[in-house]
Amino acid sequence: MPICDGCAAQVDEAHIRRRLERLELATRFRPIHIQTLFLDAAPPPAPHDYFYRAAGSAERSVASQMFFDELTKCVGRKPGAALDDDSALAEFQRHGFYLAYAVECPVESPEQLAAAITRLASTVLLRVNTSYKPKFVAPISSVLRPLIPLLENNSWGGRLILHEGKPFHDPFLGDPQRQAEFGTALGDRLRRALAHHH
Repeated sequence: MPICDGCAAQVDEAHIRRRLERLELATRFRPIHIQTLFLDAAPPPAPHDYFYRAAGSAERSVASQMFFDELTKCVGRKPGAALDDDSALAEFQRHGFYLAYAVECPVESPEQLAAAITRLASTVLLRVNTSYKPKFVAPISSVLRPLIPLLENNSWGGRLILHEGKPFHDPFLGDPQRQAEFGTALGDRLRRALAHHH
């Protein structure tokens, strides 16, 4: 069985195909120069919930739609503004924003996810430094806390966008009251960081 580059697990061919399909979808909206890399833990298990899959035949789940809306607030999208997914993603790209995952495949349990992040930490750092090369990195999942010292010790200290020294609250795990704050807090912090570095 092949080992997946995205999650370091032994997998079948279908798993590899799904990963390549996700990478293809994301590449369509990848900026040539990434200004801010949003780093999440892992993609959602349902294919139609994937951030870069513009809503088609299958609707996103409520949590996934909220995540999409909150993250695209960073481009100044007003809550409830009628902007279709493709336009929102194109705008996200135009701002130099890109969402990537520490573990590039869905992971079943929180324990497995934490273990996979630890196992892939040096790979994530390598991807950030050699593939993405962003100006800033904004971790957006509390599971990514162990990566922060690694990034700080590898020249990313001044270019990490954090919320009170920690990753931004991941709305998938939060309650609805907190979810509404996620995109606003992230957007505010992002604008401050970008203004500070110009």
